[in-house]
Amino acid sequence: MCQIRTAPPKDEREYPLVITAEEKDKVLNYILVVANGKRTAKLNYKDIPDLRISKEQYEIVLEEFKNRRFIDYKGYGIEYLTLNFEIFNFAEKGGFTVERDLYILSFDTFQMQLERLEKELSPDTAAKVDDVVGKAKNITELLIGLSALAEKMNL
Repeated sequence: MCQIRTAPPKDEREYPLVITAEEKDKVLNYILVVANGKRTAKLNYKDIPDLRISKEQYEIVLEEFKNRRFIDYKGYGIEYLTLNFEIFNFAEKGGFTVERDLYILSFDTFQMQLERLEKELSPDTAAKVDDVVGKAKNITELLIGLSALAEKMNL
């Protein structure tokens, strides 16, 4: 009698909506551990300890690493990686968590500069700056709005 093949059990775990810097750092650090000073590494998604992203999210992380020229790779399931010097430089600088923290810090610094500038401006100009800041949906819109305001006021 032939055995009937069954589908593997469905993964019922819930994964995050976004891939955090901490999860990317787990993959980054594991690559370096597996490479152990070599230029190549054989990596399997299931072997990375405490990884809290899906297989598809893991593949997205590897794509990002490839786009940032950290690695080149071949394979599916088990990846055969070739490490580029950029991965070592990035890891030495603290990886994704430090990159994220510096990004946040630069926004905090920007906000403090705006608050200081607001105190130095006339009430009318400060109101215009507040209006631009309030309408901006992202940093690009904010910079465009502030540049336009500065041109109008000849700052």
